[in-house]
Amino acid sequence: MSNITRSEPFSDLVYFGTSPNRWRHILKFAAAFMVSVVIAFAVSGCSGGGGGTVAPVTPTIAAPGAPTNFAIAATTNGVMSETLTWSPPTTGGAPASYEVYRGTVAGAAFQPANHIISIPAVAGQTSYTFIDDAGLTNVDTYWVVSAKNAGGETPTTELMDRPTGDAVGFGNNFSAALIFADDIGIAGSGIPSTSVWTTNAASAVANTSTGLRPLSTQILPLTATTLPYLDPTTAFIKNNVNYYPQQSASTWQGEWRLAGASGVQAVNAAWGDNLVSQSLTTSSVVRIEMVLTEALDPSAAMTSYAMTSLYGAQANEIQGTDGTTYDNINPFVFASNARLTIQKMDGATNPVLLSQPLWSGDGPGFLAGEVSVSGNFTYGFVWNLKDQVLPTAIPTKTGTWRITFSLDPNNSAAQAAALALDGRTVPPASNNTNISTTTNGVIVTPTEVYIDVVVN
Repeated sequence: MSNITRSEPFSDLVYFGTSPNRWRHILKFAAAFMVSVVIAFAVSGCSGGGGGTVAPVTPTIAAPGAPTNFAIAATTNGVMSETLTWSPPTTGGAPASYEVYRGTVAGAAFQPANHIISIPAVAGQTSYTFIDDAGLTNVDTYWVVSAKNAGGETPTTELMDRPTGDAVGFGNNFSAALIFADDIGIAGSGIPSTSVWTTNAASAVANTSTGLRPLSTQILPLTATTLPYLDPTTAFIKNNVNYYPQQSASTWQGEWRLAGASGVQAVNAAWGDNLVSQSLTTSSVVRIEMVLTEALDPSAAMTSYAMTSLYGAQANEIQGTDGTTYDNINPFVFASNARLTIQKMDGATNPVLLSQPLWSGDGPGFLAGEVSVSGNFTYGFVWNLKDQVLPTAIPTKTGTWRITFSLDPNNSAAQAAALALDGRTVPPASNNTNISTTTNGVIVTPTEVYIDVVVN
């Protein structure tokens, strides 16, 4: 059991129904017992002249002290965001990581349920910065940062601040390369034919119809004149290189092109690995991803920013760039008339559970064009199979399901009406995308590809 030092006592429930004092008694007993075993072994090993040996004792790793110079302040960007800074501890063992916690109840931030992210400690690094801009609201909010290693975890004193500004937060910067097949942006608006990719920050802000950062709600500092804008206050040192993380004021944007006038884009369709490689059950929350890419001649390569994983994993992963660019000959393609269909393959009627075009709504359960933490573009959909309510035509969740990605002849009137409520417009799609190959799945027609998955 790790030796955990906390600034506030945990409840008996956290100690699995045993009071802290009782734990101390148990630990003392266990320690006394282990000492007696070692002594007995040493005595028996030395008897009889057999030359017995004593097993080496593994040295105990000292828990680190608390991080020092912990401070928190509102990020000065007009967005609801807080900047946490701290320095390594000056006592105890060397930390392996720093753990960030956040809560809205005074004295209770340092709880497992409030853990936000784990940031690896870097030898020789004298200061750390973490920008928290996800899910903040205008209420008193409490933060703790702890230093952790195999010997234990020691927290700072809890600090409180009330976030202000617009509850927007920073999204992911687009780092790859992208072709807009229909001259329609991810945000659901037509892109003026005069729009071009640029590193000029002012022009990039003006061309927000692409749906890529910087958006008007994530305005660059006015001092920035060219992209990328790499905010020095967010620098993350890895292998002695300064990287600038996603979901912060730092902003970069890979090259994008309009393609409506250049004819049909012949693309490769690939289902996401998380759909292909995972074993699905009736309690799964299924992440469905589709990626369209086009192979370019090297002479037509597009500029992309190199990305590196900085810390975290899965939902907590953060990536960033050092500003290095490279030539990309496999850009992503965005077709505005995408549709996702999910149907149960029962060998008879094959009933349809869902058939949904892009922009039907926002959030889980809706097909969306997304920029991932790695800065790539994907069509994404979260299928909550665990909580899925089935129609009478589909009696069970187990069995084979067919997931189909297709390109409609045009954007639907219902879709356009829904977007109009948000002040967005979607011109009719021009069928400028054909699926010519697939990395996985089965091509039905040049506008339709599917994959079958089994739910156990």
